[in-house]
Amino acid sequence: TQSTRRMAFSLVSNGRTDKNILSKYLDLDQPDNAVQIMYVWIDGTGEHLRAKTKTMNFEPKAPEECPVWNFDGSSTGQAEGSNSDVYLYPAALFRDPFRRGKNKLLLCETFKYN
Repeated sequence: TQSTRRMAFSLVSNGRTDKNILSKYLDLDQPDNAVQIMYVWIDGTGEHLRAKTKTMNFEPKAPEECPVWNFDGSSTGQAEGSNSDVYLYPAALFRDPFRRGKNKLLLCETFKYN
């Protein structure tokens, strides 16, 4: 029916990213003393990437300058419910082509609490 087609078109057009809106946010000023470091790792399936971002007050030049961080591994299939901390150890640091500027992508290795 016509209303079904209209609804389907609405869903498709709403699902696209408006490049003008995206560029507005990508072009926002970022203070010199605020650098976003996106920690990236492979989840427990071995097939998907996970990430979380830490804001630091300097631009790291090597992975060793970034702190070890942790997350709840039970949500990614990397740990059981009890004592599910998984630690992210920095391994490789790259310029972030998505966030641009001084921001970085940090590839990490994961280790359980023990």
